[in-house]
Amino acid sequence: MTDSSSGITVVALTHDLIRKRSIVTMTWDTDAEKKVGLPVSYGCSLEDVRAEAERALRALSTETATLIVKLAG
Repeated sequence: MTDSSSGITVVALTHDLIRKRSIVTMTWDTDAEKKVGLPVSYGCSLEDVRAEAERALRALSTETATLIVKLAG
């Protein structure tokens, strides 16, 4: 078992029936103000949500690793 203080916890799984999409919401264990919502496979089950959330989080990490932060205007 890993140290719970260094993780992120799934707190919600939402299915949008009109748009046919599912979103997982996660909160940092060390800072409840830090949250992220990411798309997962539509209709994702509670049994699969952990794996789907981890896959989405890893994909986000890869995508954001080289982004340039810009100022609007």
